Amino acid sequence: PGNPPHLAETGSAGVLAASAAGAVMITGGAMLYRRGRLAARR
Repeated sequence: PGNPPHLAETGSAGVLAASAAGAVMITGGAMLYRRGRLAARR
């Protein structure tokens, strides 16, 4: 009889954004690494 129960706000949105940014940076670094190795072979 009042407000229904709800879950507490844990701040997980910031963690999700940080992990997505980290994944993008790792992928970008891997691409640059491969490009550098290919250029060094020539």
